[in-house]
Amino acid sequence: MILRSVMKHVRDQNWFAVGLDFLIVVVGVFIGIQVANWNEEQSERREEAFIVERLAVEVESLLEIQREQLAENEARAQLVISINPLLFGQEPPQPLSDAQCMGVVASHLIRPPTDELPILDELQESGRFDRIRDPELKSRLRNYILLRQRGRGHYREITNEMFRLHSRHAEAIRIERVPLEGDRPAQWTSLSGEGYRWQARCDLAALKASPQFLNEFVDNASRRFTHMRFYEDRIAALNAIADVLRARTEQPSGREVER
Repeated sequence: MILRSVMKHVRDQNWFAVGLDFLIVVVGVFIGIQVANWNEEQSERREEAFIVERLAVEVESLLEIQREQLAENEARAQLVISINPLLFGQEPPQPLSDAQCMGVVASHLIRPPTDELPILDELQESGRFDRIRDPELKSRLRNYILLRQRGRGHYREITNEMFRLHSRHAEAIRIERVPLEGDRPAQWTSLSGEGYRWQARCDLAALKASPQFLNEFVDNASRRFTHMRFYEDRIAALNAIADVLRARTEQPSGREVER
């Protein structure tokens, strides 16, 4: 329609009308581009709002998991601390309790931390990280990504050569199969058979007399200690992200002050 109008005006040498036709075309194209840009911007804003909403949920969930896992590691660390005076002669000799002996047996067990934020991984894999426009939020997410990478590398390093003390010092640590007792909670029953559980018996005198055992026990303990420090760092990084997200979503912060 416009093309026919332009050709007619050219044949008639009506240059004013020709110019007016071109102006209409230019204005129409400009408006079309602006509408398309506006629609794209609105789509990106809706996507960003969805991303922020998912981040808020996933960060709070991961924070709860991280605190639970840190508390579990702290409980194991306190068990180690309770064993130290007995092993190194700062307290009068007495048998290790069942819990303390199990602390020795399980000193090599360090579970991998839960550190995934699925929406963050999706943004990285799809190249949509820049959908987040808030520079402070992007900066804190990048900090978490770097911390997570260091933490995963550290976990691989510390678990590369943990000492299974009950296998290496069988003369001092014996695993027994014992009947379940009354209403006592059944623990460590993997393949023990119905009605039985596994129980560790530690010979404190033999453990104290073995420099190799003492060195390996301390090595396991020190690896757990550094593992716990990464939990604290992750919690701090996640709280930094959560603070920005709460401000974005205008949610009041109910977080307790972290150590």
